[in-house]
Amino acid sequence: MHVFGVENRDTLTHKTTGYSAKLLKKPDQCKAVYACSHLFWVDDQDNMKDGERALLCLKRALRIANAAQQMSNVTRGSAGSVTLFVEILNKYLYFFEKGNPQITVAAIQSLIELITTEMQSDTTTPDSTADAFFASTLRYIQFQKQKGGAVGEKYGPIKV
Repeated sequence: MHVFGVENRDTLTHKTTGYSAKLLKKPDQCKAVYACSHLFWVDDQDNMKDGERALLCLKRALRIANAAQQMSNVTRGSAGSVTLFVEILNKYLYFFEKGNPQITVAAIQSLIELITTEMQSDTTTPDSTADAFFASTLRYIQFQKQKGGAVGEKYGPIKV
């Protein structure tokens, strides 16, 4: 993306995020939209760090994941897997670690609580892969807390 000029790059990112939200299946939409967040935060280049737009992509992905969960509830009579929420949590953690100032501890904490609530919900069918995925993410947070130093301080306020 660094070969494009500012104007062409903006057009490309705008079109990509727009088209990603128009995919047919909600889970595919969600994955494409949260992947678009990387278009706005590129580590190697300082001029490609737009934390606000990266956060917007993640929030849009959360709305789509919620809609997918609701649709699954209507069609199957039970809530769908929380895997999409855990994938979005992992993206939040990635940008948090990379220093995106828009990603706050409060946002991560509320997402962890949302996932926990969804998993404990009466309508959710047990999903061992989603449980393992979420447990692995929580272990990663715990590991980062125990590292100490700057990374440990950064992850310290997150309650697991």
